[in-house]
Amino acid sequence: SANGGGLGLTAAELMVNLNAVVVIGLLTYMLLTGSLFEVINTSIESPLLLGYLTLIGVGLSTAVLAYTQLIKSASSVVAVAVGTLRKVATVVLSYIVFPKPLLPIHIWSGMLVLAG
Repeated sequence: SANGGGLGLTAAELMVNLNAVVVIGLLTYMLLTGSLFEVINTSIESPLLLGYLTLIGVGLSTAVLAYTQLIKSASSVVAVAVGTLRKVATVVLSYIVFPKPLLPIHIWSGMLVLAG
């Protein structure tokens, strides 16, 4: 259901719960394999990397929350349409920012993406 599977959870609460379970599982796995200490040492040696990863995490979680809210406020069909248009805009921007030849195959593949 729209309220977190009938548990009365908001989208944000559901995300926090899911992410908490994933973090616990990931930390357990990393602890058992020993890779957790590598990550900690790398983070200490390169704090800028930790900053970038934090920004990526915040950006991705904001995007997921926005997408979830779009589904709730509009519908899943609108959310899929917005996601497809976002992909089209990304490809168009890549041709503008990084100029490259536009071949007929690119146009055909773009039309296939738009068709679904």
